[in-house]
Amino acid sequence: MAHFVHSVSGFRSTMFRSSSLLLLAAVLVLGSVAADVVNFVPCADSVDTCTINEVRVTPCPEAQRNVACNIRRRRPSQMSFDFTPNFDADSLEASLGWAKSETEELPLLTLDRDGCKYASCPARSGVKATYTIDVPIEAKFPLSPYTIRWALKDPASGKRCCFTIDIKVVR
Repeated sequence: MAHFVHSVSGFRSTMFRSSSLLLLAAVLVLGSVAADVVNFVPCADSVDTCTINEVRVTPCPEAQRNVACNIRRRRPSQMSFDFTPNFDADSLEASLGWAKSETEELPLLTLDRDGCKYASCPARSGVKATYTIDVPIEAKFPLSPYTIRWALKDPASGKRCCFTIDIKVVR
């Protein structure tokens, strides 16, 4: 009987260590692919029409230090944000561009403009939604820091959800 009790307790100990190691491995793997929450600034014209709840960029380990994300050319980056519009929209037009000033923007022409492919449509006032897209950073992008402006706009009313984030395109 003593041998059986020792075997069972040894088995429990081994199982506990194994399950702990599996849990630790899962946390490490999931943590390495989790998006990084980044700082953002809402656009002045959309403060009353939309709430940006959170913005995430993957990969962006720089977010932990509250600095611009280093985005590598020819490597995929994913951007995701949670938003709560204060308007109804049957469709959403997406835009992304380099915000040279409050009024001047150079658009990323390769961005798919159909926001409903990457967020739930129709958008409803007061209902939180998420927009997620893989952003192509081509080799021709100049190495430089940028302030980029993201927007989802209702084409019927012109109301939009909009914000800026800082990035740095690197090798």
